[in-house]
Amino acid sequence: MGATLERLAALAAIAALACAVAVGSPDPGKADHYACHLPNRGWGFDTYEFEDYGRAYGGAIDLAVRGLVVPPPYTLSNGEVIDVSYQGVESGPRAARLPANKANSIPPSLYKAIAWIESDYGNASHSTPYGGVGSILTSIDCGYGIGQITSGMGHMSAPPALDVRVPSARQAIIGTHPVFNIAEGVRILADKWNSAPNMRPIAGNGDPLALEDWYYAVWSYNGFAFSNHPLNPAKDPLRGTVWNCGDPNAPGYGVFNRSDYTYNEVVYGCLRYPPVEKGASYPPPLSDPAAPPPAAGGARFAPGDAAVVAGTGNCLNVRSEPAGPTIVTCLPDGTVLTILGGPAEANGLTWWNVQAGSAAGWSADEFLTKVAKPDPEAPVNPAGRLWPPQVFTMPSLTVPQVAAALTAENFHTCSNLDFSGGCASMDFPTTVPELGVETHADSTPPADPSLAGGFIGNPQIQVIGDRAVSITASTTTATSAAVTVRNTGTWIAPFRVRTSAAWLVVRHPNDPPGRVVDGGVAIGSETDVVVQKTPRIATRGRDSDLQITVDAANLPEGQLTGTVIIEPLLGGGGITTITVQVTRGNTGGGAPGPGFKSVLPGITFEGSN
Repeated sequence: MGATLERLAALAAIAALACAVAVGSPDPGKADHYACHLPNRGWGFDTYEFEDYGRAYGGAIDLAVRGLVVPPPYTLSNGEVIDVSYQGVESGPRAARLPANKANSIPPSLYKAIAWIESDYGNASHSTPYGGVGSILTSIDCGYGIGQITSGMGHMSAPPALDVRVPSARQAIIGTHPVFNIAEGVRILADKWNSAPNMRPIAGNGDPLALEDWYYAVWSYNGFAFSNHPLNPAKDPLRGTVWNCGDPNAPGYGVFNRSDYTYNEVVYGCLRYPPVEKGASYPPPLSDPAAPPPAAGGARFAPGDAAVVAGTGNCLNVRSEPAGPTIVTCLPDGTVLTILGGPAEANGLTWWNVQAGSAAGWSADEFLTKVAKPDPEAPVNPAGRLWPPQVFTMPSLTVPQVAAALTAENFHTCSNLDFSGGCASMDFPTTVPELGVETHADSTPPADPSLAGGFIGNPQIQVIGDRAVSITASTTTATSAAVTVRNTGTWIAPFRVRTSAAWLVVRHPNDPPGRVVDGGVAIGSETDVVVQKTPRIATRGRDSDLQITVDAANLPEGQLTGTVIIEPLLGGGGITTITVQVTRGNTGGGAPGPGFKSVLPGITFEGSN
């Protein structure tokens, strides 16, 4: 074999990894909307952005994971039910699963990390100042708000919408009130957990208190796809176990980007290295006086080290003995293995005793790269961070039971069955006493239930304006009528706007073409509302000023009558109905129409000569 390490072709193994890039069952709601960009649109929601966002969003999550932050299910005067209450989570292993229990809470730091990854702790669009009111943060695939809620938010079918032009009350409050958005995100994460064991595998003993046991639920929040599998061949095998979450003192900073990691590794990375408030500096690392200085020289590896196969182009032979003729297996690039012993010199090469899953033997070190393993117990400086740094252990492919579960073949087989049966072959232990592997609980103390009322307040909607208005429109322009929604109570008053016809439009003055208001908020006068960030300018409270007009370009012929309904989603105030009379004629100018065009599925509009 000489000085060149023998490599065997393993293209089939690499191809199997690539072919396993499969998406799990679609989440409910993902098939009932178009993308949220022109020529289509999602819901037009206004929302509030907390000024003290770190404390406020963190405090709301602390309560939401225990089911304490939003009211129990309640019924509006029109009969619609708003329910984003916490349903609890199941517990126990596959063979002894216990029903969902509201006493089982989600680790709060876990959802804080998810919310940071999804939105950088932002509920409103980036143009909205913290402490201000603006359009809700909306992704291209119609994810809304701080939790980027997609499931159940579709706008092209009813349900989940009230109809194809009108959001349900539940959709509207998730899109307008940040605390209800958080509560719905927590519900979704609980649903992902509860989808095991029927549709998802189980990590550990299914203990809701164990951060490690949430591995598959976190994975599923972003879609149970092979792109988030630790063996995804598109990810750099040297990336380490978790992302640095932007902490310049964390391993991998400046070397690896967020896109180099799976969703699980990104979320758990922010669990380990929580961010600081935007614009703030990270604290210096804590020194460890007990840590030994690095050894000078010596062997490349030591027993217990993790290594990864890299650069073979095919695969790396594992032999029964150094330079021996018997090949035990051949490991593809990206395989993580454990150094058991060595080195040994044979046939001009340096050999190491290695183990990958159930296979063990000897490999030459030319294509082995040491993996730096950050100590999960090493302290992280908590100063100034948005939540306490958490200690946990990521699933390691050097543990035989974990490696056997997290194979590409297991995922591929389960995906082909549409995850029916829950992928039992992917269950793995999170406690392995003989290897010192154990679970960890969230260190965040329980939230004070008495704080929940401060997140809801006592909102009271008042609609100011005529209850019967007239609009004149031509084929290009239209007049408008003004109406104001005020909160005479306290805190955030969310409301929904619905119209009786697609040509009848409600918007804000000076809104860009195409935007309509499907729901909004009015802020009580006890609250500062920031209207300019630098220098900070704020007002006491904030009304929502609306403009009733028509889509002039798509207006039917003749005299038309329609209605606009404004209804509170929380608190009091009653439903307001405004009758709109529309006269077609030549306005001779005036303000341009809103330019809104309703796009219906399955209908194509052909141009004419």
